[in-house]
Amino acid sequence: MSEPVIVDLMRHGAVAAEGWAFRGATDVPLSDEGRAQMRAAARGLEAHDEIAASPLSRCRVFAEELGARRGRAVTVLDDMREMDFGDWENRPFADIEREDGARLHRFWRSPVGVRPPNGECFDDFAARVIACWEGWIAGASGGRRLLVTHGGVIRVIFAHLLDMPMAALWRLHVPHAGVSRVSLLAGQPPRVLFINGLMVLASRDSQACAG
Repeated sequence: MSEPVIVDLMRHGAVAAEGWAFRGATDVPLSDEGRAQMRAAARGLEAHDEIAASPLSRCRVFAEELGARRGRAVTVLDDMREMDFGDWENRPFADIEREDGARLHRFWRSPVGVRPPNGECFDDFAARVIACWEGWIAGASGGRRLLVTHGGVIRVIFAHLLDMPMAALWRLHVPHAGVSRVSLLAGQPPRVLFINGLMVLASRDSQACAG
């Protein structure tokens, strides 16, 4: 019987920027706090056979640091970058609400079909993430993988795996340096083993069970 592949999904840590804002395509680095968050999260993880990361430095730099410590090359997956928020990038939410409030409120209710001005339509973002995910895991059997990426990317992957409507995306909480785990076995539905460290199944390898 084939073995499941276990995939850990890690969001980047806190970044070196002030205030709450959309920072999707902006290549803002990790803060000292963010690096400490990710290092602490990684200490609780077993070794991975493969490591992949978004090309943005807040993900890639830590993945390369971890890979160097553990003797693993890092695959940079360009399509696992965060959504490009266009004119909303690096703008305080209060400013966006004042200038483009109706569209912003639609986005918070459901991102489906919403395109920030001069940015990426959410539907296109979700499609590229899912296509990249499917390509990365195609034919995988056994072993452990780590993907270091962004909150929006992880939400899209979970919605895809769990057949959730993308309209419900914001119901998923993905904190900085949060780690979630899924088990994938050909011919079986994906299994979520834990979300942000909360175990929801008794065994990480229970994918092989029918019940």
